[in-house]
Amino acid sequence: MQKIKDKLYVLPIILIAAVVPLIVRYKKIELSEVVASYWIRDYNTDFFSYYKMIFLLAFTLLALISFYIYYKSEAGEKLKKTFYYYPIFIYLIMIILSTVFSKAQLTSLQGFPDRYEGMAVLISYLLILVITINIFNNKQQFEFLLTALLISAVIIAIIGLSQFFGYDFFQNVLGQKLILPGSNFAELSTAMDFRFEGSNILFATFYNPNYAGSYFSMLLMLSLVLYFFAESKKRIVFLTISSSFIFAAWLGSLSRAGILGAIFSTLVVVVILNKKILEKVKKVLALLLIFLIVFTIMDIYTDGSLRKEFLSLGSETQLAFQGEEAEIEELKSENGYLKFYTAAERLRFGFDQEDNYQIYVLNQDDQRLDFSLINNEENNNESQNNKGKDFFSFTDPNLKAYRFRVLENSKQKFENRILELKYGNKSGEFLYSSELNGFFLIGMRGNIYPLEDVKSFGFEGKEMLASKRGYIWSRTLPLMKEAIFTGYGPDTFAIFFPQHDVVGKFKYFNNPKIIVDKPHNLYLQIAFNTGLISLLAVILLFGRFFFKNFRKYFNYHFSDYYSRTGLAFLAAFTAYSVAAFFNDSVVSVAPVFWIILGLGIAVEIKGRKMGRRR
Repeated sequence: MQKIKDKLYVLPIILIAAVVPLIVRYKKIELSEVVASYWIRDYNTDFFSYYKMIFLLAFTLLALISFYIYYKSEAGEKLKKTFYYYPIFIYLIMIILSTVFSKAQLTSLQGFPDRYEGMAVLISYLLILVITINIFNNKQQFEFLLTALLISAVIIAIIGLSQFFGYDFFQNVLGQKLILPGSNFAELSTAMDFRFEGSNILFATFYNPNYAGSYFSMLLMLSLVLYFFAESKKRIVFLTISSSFIFAAWLGSLSRAGILGAIFSTLVVVVILNKKILEKVKKVLALLLIFLIVFTIMDIYTDGSLRKEFLSLGSETQLAFQGEEAEIEELKSENGYLKFYTAAERLRFGFDQEDNYQIYVLNQDDQRLDFSLINNEENNNESQNNKGKDFFSFTDPNLKAYRFRVLENSKQKFENRILELKYGNKSGEFLYSSELNGFFLIGMRGNIYPLEDVKSFGFEGKEMLASKRGYIWSRTLPLMKEAIFTGYGPDTFAIFFPQHDVVGKFKYFNNPKIIVDKPHNLYLQIAFNTGLISLLAVILLFGRFFFKNFRKYFNYHFSDYYSRTGLAFLAAFTAYSVAAFFNDSVVSVAPVFWIILGLGIAVEIKGRKMGRRR
């Protein structure tokens, strides 16, 4: 009877860890006027975050009820003693204060579209952390969670691999019936099109491959350490299968953040285990052989994409130290011209007022350049709204990267023309105002912005670092001086990021209309949203857990269950926290991480008590 009760106590936590990441369901959410101004439309069609948020909060409430019953009947109304409560409490207070003092309070409470990581969700992370620390006490409870978590991870991996191999589960009838409402199923099923479909890259149930990378790196390290210590044939077979599927999904995400997280975590585990690896070398080599076969099959299927992704880590490292020259050196409006300067060309675009505002282009010697229409199918299909308006290209073959045209707009004055300019993969619509004699760039939601630089700090020449994260970080850091105490509020990054930096977006994202809605760095995200004080609390929490457990397990004997699972939790924690330097928190993955951290602390406390009993 007690074993059943113990499992029932932890069931809500298991539902959060195993069920929440699986949830994918259509939801249309009408947005407030303020939030809509930072979004692509007045509503948000969400599949991957909204209902995860709803079920996370519901299961957290169940966990609180379960914990209250346990606290009253089993724990003697006492919490386990641990230092970790102090940084947790500080972070909790700063989450609340940042919401109270936020200038975007509604977003701080509800969260931003496609994310939904507002105050309630952040608090739920800390609640499930504290509950997990206190409510997990015996092997049966740990095994109950680990089994459910790994089965869930395998299911998610299979869904992801279906996407990788071009048979997306969510695009077939069964998958669509699971995630779409029946009321307007026919309409939604034909219109449904996820961003990464058919590109040999998986997003599983997380929408973004980067989040899949964080999740699978964490679960991969967890399963690998458990496999290493597994003894029974049944357990070895289960962990071999689960590790293989998770490894394949980890590869298929093509997430360099996930790759780095798993590699760093592997190094930590190797340092800790050192000679013990040689004691089980056959077992290790057997799994490595399976991994090699999986890697080879997937690499051949993608024509070498996996190898290229791993090799690209070297080029990213080189970029971090040397930098990369931006294609565009200067983009500004000056004296009625659009100055478009690259390392090779110094071009100026203008409209001739004496010739009915016809477009003309000058080179660095003030000579007019010759150009002609491109009459081909590609350009006829470029814009259905401007049929017959083909692009111009320069007759000079050295300028073949440029294409441009003047868009007609009946709502605009004749003197206000729109120059659509393409340079390689970059594309922008530049509005010329004759009254102001200058150019402006059309950004998100069709808003018009001046061509001016915004404040930046660091990463000069390294804006392209880590898939343009250098650009995002350089524009975020200057904002941190206003975020020392309470930050800007939970999940408000998109609202306070300089979205008006259309010049930077054109240079580095190729599209000035893009919305930058996340910092791609968990630690920067925490500081931005809830303040530097909360970041220091989280660093203290993470740092103490890592270094204390690393010292504990270094050259440890690992003769008991709790030390073995404790190392698995440390490995998973390390993979996620390292990947977090390049990925931010998201409701699809973060709950699993906070539970794993709670399990690691629970094992740490358990080990301390066992040590005292010895």
